[in-house]
Amino acid sequence: MPDAKRQNIKRKVTAAKSRNQARAEAPSLADRAGVKALETKDKFTAFAKKHPIATVAGGLAVGVLLSGLFRGSPTRKVGRNLGKRAAGLAALATELAITYGEKAMEKAGEARETGSEKLGTWSEEAADYVASARAAARETGKSITQALRDRLN
Repeated sequence: MPDAKRQNIKRKVTAAKSRNQARAEAPSLADRAGVKALETKDKFTAFAKKHPIATVAGGLAVGVLLSGLFRGSPTRKVGRNLGKRAAGLAALATELAITYGEKAMEKAGEARETGSEKLGTWSEEAADYVASARAAARETGKSITQALRDRLN
């Protein structure tokens, strides 16, 4: 039994040594983070070389956003002024839209009236046509009936 225990302990020690050696050979978290940072830097550099205007515009946008976080920054002042102007333009656009809508409703009413008048005229003409067709059908029916009576008699 003591021999079996020794063998078991030796096996555990050997397994622990191999685990420690594997851990030592594997890259650490800091090493992996460093590699990722280098890859990201390379990707950004490649993007900046490929799209310089977009990179500058993005940098300006980030700068403006960061500047807006501070209380007395010029960005905030400009933003307030632009906000006031935008509100005035929105009010003007609303008035124009209302005026346009009123004109459109007025024209639609005129078109409805014109269409209604034409429809009334067409319906009168159709009624006259149906009445004349009905009268012609009566006359034709009377003629046929008279012809049949004459032949049968």
